[in-house]
Amino acid sequence: MHQDRRGLDITAASADAVAAFDKTIDSYLGIMPSAGPHLKATFEADPDMPMAHVLKSYFFMLMGTAALQDRSQKAAAQARGLAQTALPREVLHISAAEHWSHGRKHAAIATWEAILVENPLDVLALRLAHHGHFYEGDGQNLRDTVNRRMHAWTPDTPGYGFVKGMQAFGYEETHAYDAALRAGQEAVDAIPENPWAIHAVAHVHEMRDEPDAGIAWIKANEPGWTIANNFRYHVLWHRMLMHLDRGEYKLVMNLYDTELWDAESDEYLDLLNDASLLLRLELHGQDVGAQRWQALADKCRAHTTDQVLAFIDVHHAISLEAAEKDGAKALLAAMQNYAETNGEDNATVTGYVGLPLAHAVVAHRNGDYDKVVETLLPIRYEIYRIGGSHAQRDLFAMLLIDACLKCGRTNVARMLISERLGRLPANDWTKAQARAAGLSG
Repeated sequence: MHQDRRGLDITAASADAVAAFDKTIDSYLGIMPSAGPHLKATFEADPDMPMAHVLKSYFFMLMGTAALQDRSQKAAAQARGLAQTALPREVLHISAAEHWSHGRKHAAIATWEAILVENPLDVLALRLAHHGHFYEGDGQNLRDTVNRRMHAWTPDTPGYGFVKGMQAFGYEETHAYDAALRAGQEAVDAIPENPWAIHAVAHVHEMRDEPDAGIAWIKANEPGWTIANNFRYHVLWHRMLMHLDRGEYKLVMNLYDTELWDAESDEYLDLLNDASLLLRLELHGQDVGAQRWQALADKCRAHTTDQVLAFIDVHHAISLEAAEKDGAKALLAAMQNYAETNGEDNATVTGYVGLPLAHAVVAHRNGDYDKVVETLLPIRYEIYRIGGSHAQRDLFAMLLIDACLKCGRTNVARMLISERLGRLPANDWTKAQARAAGLSG
């Protein structure tokens, strides 16, 4: 019997296997490209380590593509084959991997939560529960799954800074901005190479409409996030949103072409960053050109039938329809079929929110602004169900306001703009919409 670096019992053939597994977990928490090589080293040290197979299954699911979901299922099945030698905590992880890889996300989250009741220092279960609640749009549990475990964590516990970064993001997503700033700063002080914590504080500045402070924070902490895997693009995306807020459109275009756009990347978060950034530029009145949309759509077409997350599909609809009229037709059909015939948890969300939202973004691209309003207005308080952050989902609030103004529904636009000004009273884009709607004061 061995123990990991937080003192949890773990089934492994050697201390070398445990050390490699610990490095894998640390790399995952730090969102580092070294996670894959460390997992490979774990398998080399112990090919039959149950948690190594579990983690392999988890990693495939985190990639967010249908092809890798199949591989995740195979890894989970291999882990199940080792269950007789595994500890009770590890058997629960095997069950969670099986649930998640077969689309039973709710059951996977419940299993991670069950693990954490008895094992609050199981940082893998904690990070995945945090991730799961995030893509459920469940901000309260995103925050509280971390807070429920803080009694067991001290500044001396390995990985404490990563946990504080999760706590910071949970606070931010529940609008506890001062607490988020404190937790985020403590997280970065404990572990400077902490992209999730740096990103959590960037979210605070975005939601408070503080672009100067946000840009300064991201720049000051560059050594702590530029070493991340493709998540570094997402932190850059946050900085670019703040430059948008300042009306620095040429700079944003240049950053998109030279730093954000990665011609080789097929990572879903990169595709989402690109789509939402280009559409935001257009909502700011900028012409992003057909070439940028076409290059992005060329990547998205390969994922038309993935249906791993409704959040992803909606963003692909943006890119595909922007590149050509009816470009999203096959995606919409695939989403419809998936919602009607598949039993995965995500299929329910797709049918309830994802499909209407995808149809709305397509309608907006085609100038059918009445349809946008009629589709989005009834579900705007349900959009959180597709997951993602307040900052990411804000795109759809902007889209709805834009559609209201363009189809002459001025009173509805005034209502939505006034609501938005209550949150972002100094936001230049919102003030411009207010002027367009004839609002004063």
